[in-house]
Amino acid sequence: MSEFSRRADLSPPTAGSAVPAVPVAAYFAVDARWQLVYLDDAAASVLGRRQDGTHTLPGAMLWEAFPGLAGSLLEAQLRATLADGQCRQCVYSPPGLAISFEVICSPQAQGVSASLRECLPACAPDPEPPSERTLHEQRRRFYETFLSTTPDLAYAWDLNHRFTYANRVLLQMWGKTWEEAIGKNCLELGYEPWHAEMHSREIEQVRATKRPVRGDVPFNGTFGRRIYDYIIFPVLGPDGEVEAVAGTTRDVTERKNSEARQHALFRLAEAIRAAGSLTDVARAAAHVIGDALTARWVSYKTLGPQLQVQELGQWSFHPDENGAAALALHDERRLSQTLRSGSVVLVGHIDHDARAASVKEQHRACGVASYMDVPLIEGGELVGVVHVSSNVPRTWTDNELAIVRDVSEQARAAFERIRNQQALAASEARLREINESLEAEVSARTKELMATEEALRHSQKIEAIGQLTGGLAHDFNNLLGGITGSLDLMRVRLVQGRGDELFRYIDLAARSAQRAASLTQRLLAFARRQTLAPSPTNVNVLISGMEELIRRTIGPAITLEVVTAVALWPTFVDGPQLESALLNLCINARDAMPDGGRLTIETANKWLDDKWAQERDLPAGEYVCISVTDNGTGMPPDVLARAFDPFFTTKPIGEGTGLGLSMVYGFARQSGGQVRLYSEVGRGSTVSLYLPRHLQEARAEEIEPASAPGAAGRGEVVLVVDDEAPIRLLVAEVLTEAGYTALQAEDGPTALRLLHSAARIDLLITDVGLPGGLNGRQVADAARAARPELQVLFITGYAENAAFGNGHLPAGMQLLTKPFKMDGLMQRVQAILESRTTAS
Repeated sequence: MSEFSRRADLSPPTAGSAVPAVPVAAYFAVDARWQLVYLDDAAASVLGRRQDGTHTLPGAMLWEAFPGLAGSLLEAQLRATLADGQCRQCVYSPPGLAISFEVICSPQAQGVSASLRECLPACAPDPEPPSERTLHEQRRRFYETFLSTTPDLAYAWDLNHRFTYANRVLLQMWGKTWEEAIGKNCLELGYEPWHAEMHSREIEQVRATKRPVRGDVPFNGTFGRRIYDYIIFPVLGPDGEVEAVAGTTRDVTERKNSEARQHALFRLAEAIRAAGSLTDVARAAAHVIGDALTARWVSYKTLGPQLQVQELGQWSFHPDENGAAALALHDERRLSQTLRSGSVVLVGHIDHDARAASVKEQHRACGVASYMDVPLIEGGELVGVVHVSSNVPRTWTDNELAIVRDVSEQARAAFERIRNQQALAASEARLREINESLEAEVSARTKELMATEEALRHSQKIEAIGQLTGGLAHDFNNLLGGITGSLDLMRVRLVQGRGDELFRYIDLAARSAQRAASLTQRLLAFARRQTLAPSPTNVNVLISGMEELIRRTIGPAITLEVVTAVALWPTFVDGPQLESALLNLCINARDAMPDGGRLTIETANKWLDDKWAQERDLPAGEYVCISVTDNGTGMPPDVLARAFDPFFTTKPIGEGTGLGLSMVYGFARQSGGQVRLYSEVGRGSTVSLYLPRHLQEARAEEIEPASAPGAAGRGEVVLVVDDEAPIRLLVAEVLTEAGYTALQAEDGPTALRLLHSAARIDLLITDVGLPGGLNGRQVADAARAARPELQVLFITGYAENAAFGNGHLPAGMQLLTKPFKMDGLMQRVQAILESRTTAS
């Protein structure tokens, strides 16, 4: 039984608890975050076991596992040692125990450790100091109690640099017993001179500074070549002076080897990114292996299907042309040996390895003392070989072999990637060449097809012009016949003195002229050249207003059904033109039902998404749809394909012009919409007219006031510009009779001279198509530049898009389409001048 155990037996227990049996020595270690990394049972007993009886596992927080340490002297010493890395000693009395422990707090590589030993009588003040032998024995026992339990190598030196302690792990690495090791210095224990000298310097440094020293060092022992991370620290005596130097060493071989491999692979990756060829990659791989293994010569070879060398990368620690040539020749001999064996060849010393006996002299001549040959196998095939040569004997380690293989594998991946990139680039170049050839062929073929198409289009154009000329000649001959015949009869009746019969012939001529005007409007609509006067329009109201007209037009044998949508959106169109288009559609539907049937007019709000809009050749958005459906004869596909062609008709000669659907199509496109025709033979047809939604509501239709009889002018000056003398004279005469002053010009330049003069001009009436280099729109723009408030009225039978901005007139400009009635002209002039007066 120990002295401490005897004391525990004699000491009375604390209230409510028994005194635990505490061992003589204890040890624990924590990392920098105060988590337990090692705790023996002795330390758990001294610091106080958990009340639930469970064992405190490594990884637990020190202060949570042993709350009794909080605020103690031991906590302060532990924190100070972790902060400055200096060893500290103190005496610690655990709560509830009547004994004390001598504690040494020592810095570790990643934290701090503490060893506790029961205080001997030497801890208490003695009237006489202990002898040197006693102190040495106490120190030895102290080392034995706390350093023997650490998992790392632990040791201590006296101030003469001789070992006074070595734990079990260190003795096993040395391969020596306690008696064989204690009392000897590093050289006597087989340390290499540089290693022993390094430790001697560090011992003196610790002694002088009283601060720990950290480092790492390679070591060759019974475990092979290892790398160790160590810390040595001072052991202070009662007087505060260094009386010994102790230390711990941790095996970090695996971590260092892993870092070396990662560093080598990182360097290779950097080199590969900068490489411009396969040879550059091979050279980079040889260089990285040479640096990582501190070799003298490295060659990296890739082999082809016949085992021929494809890529070669070489590296030498001391570049020398003669030496490089000799080593290259030597590599050739070793290559054949590697090919024969097919396995890794590791030669640590050429004098002691039979595999190097046949070429020993060549090895020596090249300065090679040891070498490594590593075949590269991929898919069971030899694809390369790496030769590593060193000028000193050495033991090749598994880590060094792993570095060679890892670097070689990464280099092989780079080879494969570069080859694939080169193959891809070659394929792309070939593809570009093929594409360029194909594009040239397609371009030539396209030009040929375009020439053929242009010839066909020209032929169709000539045919269409022929149809147009024939249709116009037929229709206008009929209309002119009615007009000229009426005029002839009027002349005869005047000679006969039968003037009371003139009105009948005047009406007949007027009806023929009106039919000619209607035909002209249809032609302009087909050409999408008519000038529109669009306004927000309620289609439901428009259809309701012409419903009775449609019923009379289609006759009693056909049932008309009108289905209007609730809350139909307004649209921005020319109302009269829309009425004309609808009437044309209804007449076509009537003609498709000779035996009667049902005609349905529907309206609806339509939202066209991208797909539906693309199918209808429209932008996506909101549209008002007007559909006219009949259950008549329908159209076969060949007729359906030509339904919108001008002058195409299936009616007998003389019963149709073929301009109805063409006019509807032209009006819809000019209004920003589209027409779609659906038909099936025997089941009928549906024509759908899509017009864009307008966000402004339609205004209620205003009733035009009746024209005031008699003269309306008050001397206002009107300039009339028209190259047709009859029209110009008639307009001027009517204006003069109405009380206006009329000025006349036959072309644009003449009109501009009057407009730029000081003469008063209140209204400009001009034709659009004028001779002299200026059209009516240009004359109006020039006039408004000089006279901004000038009102303009265009009279035209053909309004060009260039003159009217795609069919829409700006403010202050209005249009009257030829032919027109003179009373309609006077009403328009009076309204324009009165609006000017109201605005001013």
